[in-house]
Amino acid sequence: MIIGSLLLLALFFLPMWNISLEAPQYPEPIGMDIWINKFADHNPNDIKNINIMNHYVGMKDIPESIPEFEIFPIVVVIMSLLGVIVGFIGRYQLYLIWFILAVGLGTTAMYDFYQWEYDYGHNLKGNAAIKFTDAEGEPMAYQPPLIGKKRILNFNAISMPMSGAYLMFLGMGLTLVAFAGGLKYKKNKAEIPLHVAKAAAVGVLLFFSSCQIEPAEIAYGSDACHYCKMTIVDKAHAAQIVSTKGKAFKYDAIECMMNDLKDRDSSDIGLMLVADYSHPGQQVNAEAAHFLVSEEIPSPMGAFLSAFSSTEDRVEVSVSNTGTAFTWEELKNKFR
Repeated sequence: MIIGSLLLLALFFLPMWNISLEAPQYPEPIGMDIWINKFADHNPNDIKNINIMNHYVGMKDIPESIPEFEIFPIVVVIMSLLGVIVGFIGRYQLYLIWFILAVGLGTTAMYDFYQWEYDYGHNLKGNAAIKFTDAEGEPMAYQPPLIGKKRILNFNAISMPMSGAYLMFLGMGLTLVAFAGGLKYKKNKAEIPLHVAKAAAVGVLLFFSSCQIEPAEIAYGSDACHYCKMTIVDKAHAAQIVSTKGKAFKYDAIECMMNDLKDRDSSDIGLMLVADYSHPGQQVNAEAAHFLVSEEIPSPMGAFLSAFSSTEDRVEVSVSNTGTAFTWEELKNKFR
């Protein structure tokens, strides 16, 4: 119960929500991260770019602050402190009351967020330079989704929770598990509370397993490199980055991924994979791979860079292909 309630404080250190816009004219999605006390660029100047686009269709600028940013931090601190106190008291009935209160406050916050989105997407300025209408001839609204994906003109608007929210959900789930465990302890031989505890624990695990970051399959011969736009054909040198939201960025060469990393926010990277030169088509975690730069092994974009899943494989290849070995940290320094 105490650990679960303390996890709410992660909202002060990690972003809570993200709204992104994908469109053909933007190689990288643009978006904003919503923290408990501020709006922030997901990538440099994203909010500025969003405001510029919104200006033409009459939408208001994203504000620097809203009243909720003053209220939410106070509520979170109070709920976390209250949860710790309840945990020390040790009455499992209070665990459930705390959970119900947390769900109620969270639902209220989500409704408030929806209302903000509704006003933001519907309350348009009358002097907009560009005015779009829907199929019925009514002025078009630009409200982003509360959660999930929505098509707005040529944009895909994506609204998803981020790490701070996931830790908050985990914390709330733990308090429910604590209640079920306390109920079982009280009843001792009762079967239903045991089932409740198991179901709650499985529910929490399933929720977080559904948010796992998974690599994407590379369609060799048809997928294009995200960085250089060349078709990916070399199974021994391909690479990919998977964002924390599960979006995969594919590359025809490791050097393309390394160059693209220079402009990426490290907090948005969930996974980096590179092809295993000794086992073409297989990809390994870039941070655990072993690298070789050898002019006797061409790579698609001319860096002569290859990766291996083990030092033994790298040594075996370097016997007949002279070159320089690199660790992941050394390779990052090379491409700075």
